[in-house]
Amino acid sequence: MEQGMKKPNKREQMKLLLKKAGWHEGRHVDISGFERRCNEQGIDLFDSAKAFLQEFAGIDDTVYFKYHHSHDSRFSDSWYDYTFDFKPDALEELTSTEDYYDIVKFAQEDCFCLGESGYYYSAVAAIGRSGKLYFKHDYEDVVRVFDDLLESMEHELNGHELVLSSLFEENKVIVSTLWGKRVSPDKRPNPFQ
Repeated sequence: MEQGMKKPNKREQMKLLLKKAGWHEGRHVDISGFERRCNEQGIDLFDSAKAFLQEFAGIDDTVYFKYHHSHDSRFSDSWYDYTFDFKPDALEELTSTEDYYDIVKFAQEDCFCLGESGYYYSAVAAIGRSGKLYFKHDYEDVVRVFDDLLESMEHELNGHELVLSSLFEENKVIVSTLWGKRVSPDKRPNPFQ
C-alpha cells in the first residue's frame, strides 16, 4: 500500500475511478434534447434509463488507471483503460446487436441499450425498467446483472489491485496511434443534450 494513504475499499475505489471520469455524487445533467427526440420517435425512455443517463451521460468515455501486476509488486508503469461509452444511438452503433438481444431475452423486461462499458473487452450495457443493469460480453454466453454501475465496475475489476495514486491523477494520457501521438480521452460534450 502506498505510504500515507488509507486504503479505500473496492467500492470507494470505483467511485474514485468514476470521479476521475467526471462523475460526482448527485450529478444530474440535462438530457432534455434526447428526451424530446425519444418522444418524437416513439421511444420509451423509461424512468430508470432517464435517471441513469442524467447521472452518467457525458462522463469521459475512457478513464485511465494503473494496477499492481502482483501482490509483491509496489510499482506499475502501464496505464489501463475502463470504458463508459454511453451513446444516444447505442443500439445502432454496436458492432454486434446480438448481445443486446440476448440481454432482452434474458432480462424478461423492457430494456434500454446504453452502449458499452467495462474493462479490457467492454460489455454491451443495458438498463431494465426495474433499474437493473445488464452486461453481456461477446466472449461469453452469460448475461451479468448488477444493481448499479459501481457493482458492475467491481465485477469487471475483480482481482486487480488498483494503484491508488493513479485514481487521483488527471484523466489524460498520451497514446500512440497510426497518425502519431495524441491525448486521450477526447473531451466531448454531453451527447444526450
